[in-house]
Amino acid sequence: MNEQTRAVILVVDDDAWVRELLKLQLAGAGYEVQLADDAIVAGHALMRTPPDLMLVDVSLPFLDGVDFVAALKADTTVPDVPVVFISGNSEVLGRARSLGAPCLKKPFTAEQLLEVVQRELQLRPPRRRPWLDYLSAAT
Repeated sequence: MNEQTRAVILVVDDDAWVRELLKLQLAGAGYEVQLADDAIVAGHALMRTPPDLMLVDVSLPFLDGVDFVAALKADTTVPDVPVVFISGNSEVLGRARSLGAPCLKKPFTAEQLLEVVQRELQLRPPRRRPWLDYLSAAT
C-alpha cells in the first residue's frame, strides 16, 4: 500500500465555474479540494473537517469573504486556518489585506495560484492525514 499526505484546500466562491476551475487546477497539482458556495456552507465544512488552507472569494452572498474570515479569526473555538483571498475587485482586496492574508486578483494564472498556495502551505505545513492511493494498492 502506498500512503501519501495531501493538503486539503477549501475553495469558497459563489461562482460555480470559478469553483470548478480552481478545483481542477488544485487537484491536478495533487491537492485534495473541498468546495463551498457561500460563507455558511464554508463554516460548516470548516468545523466538520478543518482544511489546511482556504481560498475565499471576497464577494460572497449572505456574508462577504472579509467579514467571514474576520469572524473566524475573532472566534477562538474555530480552527485557525490560513486564508488566501481572491477577487476581481482591487478596491475590496485592500480590505482583505487588512486581515494580513495574501490576495490574488482575478484573473490569475494557474502558476500564480499554485505559487501562493505552495508558499502558504510551506509557512504552515498540512496536518498529517493519511491518504490511500487505491489505484496502486495491492488487492
